[in-house]
This record gives sequence, C-alpha cells and structure tokens, in this order.
Amino acid sequence: MTEKKKHIFKYIFLFFVFMSYIIGFFLRENIAGGAESDFEKLTWPLILAFKNQIYDTLVNYGSFREGSLPVFHLFNAYLNPFTFSKITFQASITFFSILNVIFFSQIIREKFKISNLDSFVYASIFLLLPFFRSSAYWGLTENFGWLFLILSIKYFLKYENTSGKNSIYLIFLFCLFSSIALYTRPYLIFLPSFIFLKYLFYRDYFSLKYSSIFYLLFSLPGLYLLYLWGGSLKIGPQEVSLIQDYHNPKFILKNLIIFASIFLFYFFPWELSNLIKKVKLPNLKNLLTFLIILIFLFILYFLNIFDYLKSFRYGGGAIFKINQILFKDKFIFFILLSSFGITLIVDYIKISKKNIILFFCLLLFCFPKYILQEYFEPLFIILLFTLIDLRKNNLLLIKENNTMFIYCVYFLTYLLGSYYYRFFL
Repeated sequence: MTEKKKHIFKYIFLFFVFMSYIIGFFLRENIAGGAESDFEKLTWPLILAFKNQIYDTLVNYGSFREGSLPVFHLFNAYLNPFTFSKITFQASITFFSILNVIFFSQIIREKFKISNLDSFVYASIFLLLPFFRSSAYWGLTENFGWLFLILSIKYFLKYENTSGKNSIYLIFLFCLFSSIALYTRPYLIFLPSFIFLKYLFYRDYFSLKYSSIFYLLFSLPGLYLLYLWGGSLKIGPQEVSLIQDYHNPKFILKNLIIFASIFLFYFFPWELSNLIKKVKLPNLKNLLTFLIILIFLFILYFLNIFDYLKSFRYGGGAIFKINQILFKDKFIFFILLSSFGITLIVDYIKISKKNIILFFCLLLFCFPKYILQEYFEPLFIILLFTLIDLRKNNLLLIKENNTMFIYCVYFLTYLLGSYYYRFFL
C-alpha cells in the first residue's frame, strides 16, 4: 500500500472516531453503566450547591457522597458558562474532553518525532475508551483530572529535556497542573509522589528544592480542606471515613493481582507489536519469571486465598469480567493472565530505576477496597507513551504503521465488546 493510501485510511479512521464520539453524545451513550446515576446523584447536585453557597458546601462536602475532590465542581460552578442546564453542561464537558486528545497528541509528536497525523491517530484512541466516553457524555470528573495530568506530564517532560534544567517556570507549571489534577482525582497524587521521589533518588537537589517549594504552596488549599473536614473526609449520612474504610493500604495485597490484569489489558497491543516485529522475544529469564509467578499464584489459588474474588459484584477490570462470563467462579484463566501482567511489570522494572519509582507510586491505585477499570483508563495508555522508560530498540515501533493498526483495531474491538457486554449480557 502506498503512503498516500495509508494517509487516506488514517484520515478515514479519525473521521470515524470523532463521528462516533459525537453520535455517542446524542444517543446518550452510557457504556460504563453508572455514569448517569453518578451525575444525577453526585456531580450535578454539588455543582448547583456550589453555585448557591460555596462555604457551606465545602464544609458539608462529604454529605454529598462524592469520592473526588472539589476543584472540578468549583471550576464548573463559577467558570463554566454552560451550567444553566444539564444537557448544555454535559455538552461542554464532552467538548472539553477533546482537549485530552489534543494535548496528548502534542506530547507523542514531540517525544517520538512523528507526524501530526500519526500522533492524532494514537491520541484519538481516548475517544474509543468506554469509561472516557461515558465520563465525557455525562459530565463526570475523570476527564478533567486526566487533562491536567497530561498537561503536567507535558511540562515535566519539557523540563527534563531542557539543557541546564534551570527553567523554574516549567517546574512551576508541572507542579501547578499536577496539583489541580490531584484536587480533582485524589489518586493522581501518584505523579507528585513520583516526581519528588525521582528527584530525591537521583539527587537532583535543584529540581527537588523548587518542586518542594511549589508543592508546599499548592498544598495549602488541601490543608485548609482538611481543617474544614476535621482531618478526614467523611461521606454519607453515617459519616464513613473515605480513607480508613474505603481507601487503605491494607487492600494492596488483594488488589495486586487485579492491578496486574488491568495493566496487561492496556499494554497488550504494545507487547503484541513487539512480538510481531520481533523486537523483543521472550527470553529464558522472562519465561522462568513467569513460571515462578504462575506456580506461586496457583498455590495460593488452591489454598483458597483468592476466594474473596467470588464476592466481587463490580470492579475487577475487563479480564476479570471475561473470566466471570466464561468460567464463573473458577479463576484459573484470570490467574494465568494476571501472571503475564506481573511478569510484564517485572520486565519494565528491570529497564530503569525510574520505572521502579513509577510502579512503586502506582501502588496507590491498589488502595481502594474495590479496583475499578475506570481508575486506569486512559492512565496506562498515557504512561506508556510518556513516563515509562522503554527499551531503545522499542521506540521505533511507535512509527510503525502496523503498531498503529494494532492499537486502532484492539481498542475499537474493546469498544464494541463493551457495547455487547453492557446491553446484551
């Protein structure tokens, strides 16, 4: 196929993706299932409450049972001119969410030195992701958080590539945007944690000093919120502690296997591209690592350690759901794929110390009582193209049309499969 025909196919794909995204809004698509009820019961009442009274709403924030922090609601209550009705507000968030694609494509283009068209094809995959789409259509908080995470990473990478590393304004920008992301979605604190630990580990004291100063400055609103809430956010009429009862390090061990399966789900097209191109074939060490992990998990399985998975009625990720559909309460298939996921994580950890720090910080996503796939969509895609160190001979894969084709087909299949799961199973 000639380059001209390849370009035509890419433009057709982009047209299809954006049209699908727009049509999904008018059809009131809700593949995620709980998006509409979350908007009606949590997001919209909070925005209206902030428009009427800011201080009392902040003080009683927990009574609204919203698990995120209030920046999204404040921003829309006072800066979004389209909050005069539900549908216009949701349309504004649907449009606003496209900024994720635009800024992410810029990062990909600058990092991998590819064309605008190719970077947009990769970034447009966001618009195929069921949770991203549902969050956009129903005006939820997630995509707002992803946008500021992407902006923070954009300026962090720009600072990392600045000679002399004396551009304090870039430090200010990535600290600012990552703080806004945190005040939108609390688990996005992983990025400030990663930045701080990276500079500390690599003894980059100049960057550490200024990022610490800026993060201390941006932490003041959070400290004020903790003061208003008496030290911890308590949600619902029973004032259940959001930290102690629902988000606690004690859940890490039981969530690791789910984390690994979700990681594999989003990294599979990249690993498949590696295999097809024969850039990285499985070596003896990786196979041995996989077998050790698999045997260990199977031992735990036959000792009934994973019986808690039988009680999961929501959450767990796509691979877990597939296992439930095909095998009910038998988790051998799920454990097999989770073993692949853990092996992949171990392999990435071997590449660099930076990856070790990043995955350590990502353990924060194992704190919830139940892990939901929406926590990682599109997080793992963002990290693959930005913060995770890849092997040098892998980098050229981004420029391969076959890699792009695999990504497009894989996530289009994911969208169609999610439709089928949501409405026909």
